[in-house]
Amino acid sequence: MAKKDLARDDPVGRIFNLREDFDDIIKDFFAGFSKVGAGIGVYPLLDIKENKDKYIIFMEIPGVEKKDLKISIKKDKLIIQGEKKEEKKRQEESYLRVERSYGNFMRSVSLPMEVDKSKINAKYTKGVLRITLPKTEKRKTKEVEVKIT
Repeated sequence: MAKKDLARDDPVGRIFNLREDFDDIIKDFFAGFSKVGAGIGVYPLLDIKENKDKYIIFMEIPGVEKKDLKISIKKDKLIIQGEKKEEKKRQEESYLRVERSYGNFMRSVSLPMEVDKSKINAKYTKGVLRITLPKTEKRKTKEVEVKIT
C-alpha cells in the first residue's frame, strides 16, 4: 500500500521515507512468522481508509485491554503502542499447540499534512481500535492578478 506523505518533498526527506518504507516491508515480512506460534511477538495488522473529509485507521488487537493502549503523535507520525498480556493460567498448564502471541507492540503511521492533529479521536470496541483523523481544509491557492505597468 503506498503511503501518502505530503510532508516531505525534499530529497533528504525522500531518503528517510525510503528507509521507513523498507523497514515496513521487513516488519510486514517477519510479522507472518509471529502468527505461527513462534512466540516472537505481537504485530497487529491495520487498514487505512480514506474518504473526502477524514482518514480512518482500523487495527485488530483482540485480547488487549483499553488501559494497555497508548496513542500519541510525534512530528508527522501517529504512534500506537500497547501490550497483549499473557494469561497467568497458560503458564501453569501444558499446551499441545500455541499460536497466539503476547507482548508489547508498536505501530507508526505517517500522517499527511492535511490531518487536523487536534481533532484526532479513537474508539476501542470488541478488539478493534478505530482512529479517526479528520482532514483540514486544504489550502486553496488564490489567483492574484498582477498589473502590468
